[in-house]
Amino acid sequence: MNPVDIKIRCQAGDPATRGAYKALLLPLFQGAWGRSKIHGLVDKWSEIKPRDMVKSQEIRGDFKEFTILHLKKGLPFERVLLIGSGSQKEFSKDRVRSIAAKAARTLRKIRCTEMVIIPDCFPGLEPAQLAQAVVEGMILGLYRFSKYTPDKVRAEVTPSVLFLTEDSAALPALKAGVRRGESVAHAANRVRDLANTPGNLMTPRILAETARGLSKHPSVKVTVHDEKVLKKKGMGGILSVAQGSDEPARLVVLEYGKARKSVPHIAFVGKGVTFDTGGISIKPAAAMHHMKYDMSGAAAVIGIVDAIARLDLPVRITGVIPSAENMPSARAYKPGDVIKTYSGKYVEIMNTDAEGRMLLADALTLATESKPDLIVDLATLTGGCVIALGHIASGVMGNCDWLCDRIQQAGNQCQEKMWQLPLYSEYMVQIRSTVADVINSGGRPASAITAGMFLKQFVGDIPWAHIDIAGTAWIEEDTTLYIHKPYLPKRGATGVGVRSMVTLVEDLLAVSGGSGEKLRKQLKVQ
Repeated sequence: MNPVDIKIRCQAGDPATRGAYKALLLPLFQGAWGRSKIHGLVDKWSEIKPRDMVKSQEIRGDFKEFTILHLKKGLPFERVLLIGSGSQKEFSKDRVRSIAAKAARTLRKIRCTEMVIIPDCFPGLEPAQLAQAVVEGMILGLYRFSKYTPDKVRAEVTPSVLFLTEDSAALPALKAGVRRGESVAHAANRVRDLANTPGNLMTPRILAETARGLSKHPSVKVTVHDEKVLKKKGMGGILSVAQGSDEPARLVVLEYGKARKSVPHIAFVGKGVTFDTGGISIKPAAAMHHMKYDMSGAAAVIGIVDAIARLDLPVRITGVIPSAENMPSARAYKPGDVIKTYSGKYVEIMNTDAEGRMLLADALTLATESKPDLIVDLATLTGGCVIALGHIASGVMGNCDWLCDRIQQAGNQCQEKMWQLPLYSEYMVQIRSTVADVINSGGRPASAITAGMFLKQFVGDIPWAHIDIAGTAWIEEDTTLYIHKPYLPKRGATGVGVRSMVTLVEDLLAVSGGSGEKLRKQLKVQ
């Protein structure tokens, strides 16, 4: 993998008198030249005043509009990057994330090695918020999946960033924001790498070994169960999906902060189908090559645990990753088969392409055994969710509206939008079986919801939410509004889930005061 290694510094000083910097990033709002000290200096330093260019509407400040001003020699900056930030009323962390990504890509293109950020030029944002958004935007925006094209990377320049403030008291907050931005952005890029990797090079065994690498964090324990253990445990859901492939299944358990007894305990479960042909109910050939990203939920769990460990959050996390290939063969499971899951419930197979929920059935049951305060699963589960919400929002459903609300709020905070779908009891009629406890596919009507209703059967009374990321885990150029966010790739894996779930964990720590007992009471009230 090729991580985006950016050198980030925070310094106190007067930007008018210090050093000779390569480039200064300035946000430009629609129809308004800024009034800060640095805006006045840039006007003074420029041969053609930006103030006059704004007045004549040569530059307008529309979102993502880009202008490079070359300054006179001997000044603190060689050039100024004016990036349109739209209306000041709509200015937000996500706008900062976007303009930082746009600036970083432009600097890479012109082989400029440094970008300076002056916090006073970004109104309405605290230093920590600004630093986090800038760092996330740059690291996410400069990402490329280049493992198999290394020569392209060697020739590129990765710009660094310097936060330059005249207020030395702001330095601790800036550094804290940098740390958080680096942690979540690098973890999200790791998720992108995993989901972009071709299926022949990201098998269940390779995915498990990748997860094992999290043991580098002293607070993380990794346990990998092979097919022999899965058979001994009776995990028929996972084994049935894997039996058509020559690649054996794996189940990974990640434990972070296990020794902590009084803190909130959250379980994350991620679907890890490393390649999905649909099995006997085979998929159309046209887009099947994309099915390498059907393990994006599993990758997200790896990224979530990685980011939380980097940040050393005072929480206990259990991550469960069931992984298999879904292939057609003489051994493959078939429509009409009845499978006994780890829970003891029997499932009648109606469609072998509804395989992810079979893996999750066993994994969710296993997650309940660790007695977490709540469970969240992430999965590229249904095409029905794409039909319902497109590529703009992930679907959320669960047995606890309060938890679903917190998840939606966390998603909104970092622009990983989510929308709750109902799990009305009437939907159960679509997954009833005459020969087993449930069927694994309720047909096309409300298919995302009936998939969620199926999963609900395996969590008992533990507060639980399911996030269907089928429409948001992957981008095809010009098919989604995500393309208007420059920190996301033009095509390929998005790394969705890491930023929102880390935000969720921090939110739950805040509302509970870091107490597992208080969190359980809050959940029980709902």
